[in-house]
Amino acid sequence: VEICRAEQAKQVVVGLPLHKNGTEAEQTNLTRIFATELANLVLYELGPDCPVYLWDERYTSKEAAARAYTKNPRQSLYGTLDAD
Repeated sequence: VEICRAEQAKQVVVGLPLHKNGTEAEQTNLTRIFATELANLVLYELGPDCPVYLWDERYTSKEAAARAYTKNPRQSLYGTLDAD
C-alpha cells in the first residue's frame, strides 16, 4: 500500500498463476487470498479509486520476450525474464 501511495497508483494488478490449460494451482489459491487482503488494505488506506485486479499471467513472459525481441533482435534475454 505504501508503494501504491508513493507512486500515486490508479490501479493495482496482481498476476494470477494458472496452469497452461487454465486450471488453478495451489499458488493460485494463495494469490487469491493475498489479492483479497491487498484489496481490503488498499480500499481502507486509499479508497475506492484504486481498484485491485487479478490478471491471468499465463504466457506473459513469452509476450514480454516477443516485445523485447522486436525492439532489439540481437539482445540476449537469458535470465532476464521469468521461466516459461
